[in-house]
Amino acid sequence: MIVFLMLAYVAVLFALVKAKVIRWNLWWKVSPVVWTAFLFIALFIPMQWGAPSGPVNTYQFVVEIVPNVSGEVVEVPVRPFVPLKAGDVLFRIDPEPYQLEVDRLTSLLEQTKSDVEQLGEAAKVAAATLTRTTQQIEIQKGAQAEAVSDVAAAQATLGESKAGIESAEAQVAALTVSAEVADRELARQRKLFESKASTQDDVDKALQQAEIQRGQLKVAQAGLQKAHETLSRSAAGLEKSRIAERQSGLVLKQLVEADVPLAEAQQRQAELAANSKIGDVHTRVAGVQAQLAHAQYELNECVVRAPAEGYVVAVTLRPGQRVANVPMRSWMAFVVSEQGRVVVGINQSVVRHVKPGNSAEVVFKLYPGLTYSAKVESVAEVTQQGQIQASGQLATGPTSAQGQLPYAVVLKIDDPRLDTTKIPGGAIGSAAIYTESVRPTHVVRRVMLRMEAWLNYVKP
Repeated sequence: MIVFLMLAYVAVLFALVKAKVIRWNLWWKVSPVVWTAFLFIALFIPMQWGAPSGPVNTYQFVVEIVPNVSGEVVEVPVRPFVPLKAGDVLFRIDPEPYQLEVDRLTSLLEQTKSDVEQLGEAAKVAAATLTRTTQQIEIQKGAQAEAVSDVAAAQATLGESKAGIESAEAQVAALTVSAEVADRELARQRKLFESKASTQDDVDKALQQAEIQRGQLKVAQAGLQKAHETLSRSAAGLEKSRIAERQSGLVLKQLVEADVPLAEAQQRQAELAANSKIGDVHTRVAGVQAQLAHAQYELNECVVRAPAEGYVVAVTLRPGQRVANVPMRSWMAFVVSEQGRVVVGINQSVVRHVKPGNSAEVVFKLYPGLTYSAKVESVAEVTQQGQIQASGQLATGPTSAQGQLPYAVVLKIDDPRLDTTKIPGGAIGSAAIYTESVRPTHVVRRVMLRMEAWLNYVKP
């Protein structure tokens, strides 16, 4: 542009000299140099921040297609650069292993539901067992009380038997004395009868009395024998009652100290197992349902679909290739058919004047002779030099030899003549941004930009 203005000035000066409007003196001879210095100082230098410009590049969103599951590719129906809609099939992975897993978990889910129902029944059985054990305790308490009563009764019977023996022994002793007295009286009467001192009648009476006493003694001795037998039976009954009492006590202790706590623990365990739920779903069923949902998700992911409207750049994938869910390896490059990003690089010395909302103009080598209006959408206030990456190496400090990287300014093209979704990624050109500073320089920048647009016809 400065060359053009310089040539225009020289042409006008030459015409004026030829027309003898001005005289060709020293001033007019050096005036082109003065004119050039004026243009630099008054126009081109201020234009750098009043209407800064820079190279343009168009960026397109490219999605690297990585499947969520691994397996063998069985079908690749897409073709390169053919427009696709969101959800269209890119390729299919062999679903058989994942279908088998879904079938296995479906069967496991039904079995788990049946097991959960059995857990409920087990809880009922445990509760019934605890109830039955509690009832056994009450029964055993009654049996122990009865055994204690039997022991007391046996002890009383034993006491009575001992008293009966003592009475029988006393009676036998008394009757023994009486029988001995009767025998001596009989012997005395017989001697008296032999000496004619008594009668036969006295002897008979003495004999009868002796026989009565002996009979009573036998009866008393039989009673004593019976009393001993009764005492033996009472002692045996007492021992039996005491054994029954001890056994009932041991059984009751077993029930109270072991069986009931065990039944209570079993009931709590069964109730916890039966009532372990998340909402209204048992935890075991929920766990299997989650596994089944994950398996179903993996089965569905065997069909890899387009994430949005767009197209595949290159299709090198073929059936038989095994793909894997590895984030560091993609299998297709999918270009999204949405508005890309038009970015212009502005030098650091003038970017401070650029603000979102500033008007701008863009020319593309792809569209020679055309200038498109735009707006500043945003300014990326960081460059690659300002990025700190995680690393075990120490970062190098700044040096005077490093060059400055321009800041990226994102433009939004609002010209109705251009469909922004049709701009291919990598399209280059130039852009000018018209700031709020030094507005008179905007006209020069607009002329320069249009000159570049026309030069795109002949400039490679």
